[in-house]
Amino acid sequence: MATSNVVLQKINIRNLDPNFENILIVGIIIGKQRPRKFADTKTAVEVYKGVWNFTLRDSPQDYINITYWSSSEAVFQANDKFHTGDVVEIVNPRVIVRKINDYGEQFRPMVTSPFSLSLNEQSAIVKHDGDPRRYLCLLKYPTKPIAGFLPIRDVHNRGDAIKDSYVDILGVVRGLGSIRTVTAKNSENLQVRTVEVFDHTAPSLKIEIWDPDIILKSYNWKPRFTAVFFTDVRICWSGFERSFVAKVTSRTIVTENPDGREVHLLLNYAKTAPIETFEIIDHLLKELPNPNSIQDVMSIKQVQDKINHIQETASNTKQFMALTYSFVTSLDLDGLSRTLTIKWFIKEITEINNGFHNFFFSGHCHLSMNGGRCENSECPTVFENVVVEPEINLDIRIMLTDHTGTLTNCRFSGQVTEQALNCTAREFSNMSDDEKCKLKWKYLMERCAVRIAVLFIGRQTPIISVLSLSRANAHEVASKLPVY
Repeated sequence: MATSNVVLQKINIRNLDPNFENILIVGIIIGKQRPRKFADTKTAVEVYKGVWNFTLRDSPQDYINITYWSSSEAVFQANDKFHTGDVVEIVNPRVIVRKINDYGEQFRPMVTSPFSLSLNEQSAIVKHDGDPRRYLCLLKYPTKPIAGFLPIRDVHNRGDAIKDSYVDILGVVRGLGSIRTVTAKNSENLQVRTVEVFDHTAPSLKIEIWDPDIILKSYNWKPRFTAVFFTDVRICWSGFERSFVAKVTSRTIVTENPDGREVHLLLNYAKTAPIETFEIIDHLLKELPNPNSIQDVMSIKQVQDKINHIQETASNTKQFMALTYSFVTSLDLDGLSRTLTIKWFIKEITEINNGFHNFFFSGHCHLSMNGGRCENSECPTVFENVVVEPEINLDIRIMLTDHTGTLTNCRFSGQVTEQALNCTAREFSNMSDDEKCKLKWKYLMERCAVRIAVLFIGRQTPIISVLSLSRANAHEVASKLPVY
């Protein structure tokens, strides 16, 4: 890119006019798109041109789209040199009136300026050598009203109606997938990363990110602590995930921890929200009706058939409950299988010291019980001589079998297990192997009335949780058990 020796006039985005020439605009890049190259049909020899689009902001209210046309080499070099968050100077651009119905507008971010800027060989983009602080703060301002975001629950519930449409999503990071390399149809290697977010309404939405700049930004995102506002992501059905997902597009602008009341409320909720799979399951189980009200009797085959139907038809059903009369064919209380989980919780402790408030926080871990001690050497259990007792829970996997089939890896945990075994988790942890062996034969190979909840979380195999378990009498079994 080349610049002339003429005196440049510094102009704000708000004051642009199509008649202006030799102008300079300072702003911060808030989004960019992947550059493209194409053959120049006006030359006899093989020459490739390039085009690169990005979005610039110089105030909370003003942002504009910019297109840079040049040789493919120059365009790709500029794309590699300048990134989202860079404060730059745009030198000698051409000011163009936007055509709202123009075909290209649907592939670019929404902006407030009625103009767009075009750069060519007579223009330049250079790093700003002044104080960047007045521009860096603009990264906290969203480009669309936050209040217009679509709750994640509506993505899942209305997915068929909004499929392939563009929506805005506000969520807190739940997890970050690994970065994968995918070969495109043109043999170009592309990177993709899946980010999982949640909000007040739903525990998970997966968002596919194909933009290298946004992938780079995601390295600094922290589960529970980073809220992200995605504008104009496209809603798609994923056969692999067996759920609706969102995809970042060329129209998307990503704002990290934007300012706004909705964001503050969501981050406050995220501090204690269940985000691990079994935390979510436990949260959902608490909202289910009293197990005694479950009277829909199903055989193991009927349960499995319903699971298969939900998975194969992409049904919106996220859970169902059933009463089975089945044998407990695996209940390893005294062997090598895990029977207990331990969680070290350190709640917020506030200490007033010389007028200052000191805050201590800790997360929690899920580890096997071993002699009543946490095996994680990095898990803090004492703060300022305050000893925190662990929370111990029964967490057992059982198998249920009847004449039609077997359900494996059923989750039998928490208070349900304590009631069935008639002992607390702490009492169980102090039992001898002989006592545990005697306890397991209370149900092992016995016909039981087992009420279960089948819950679907994303693509994975559904979680089957036991809601109640008791020995069944022969009359009850004979009168209610389905026969095949």
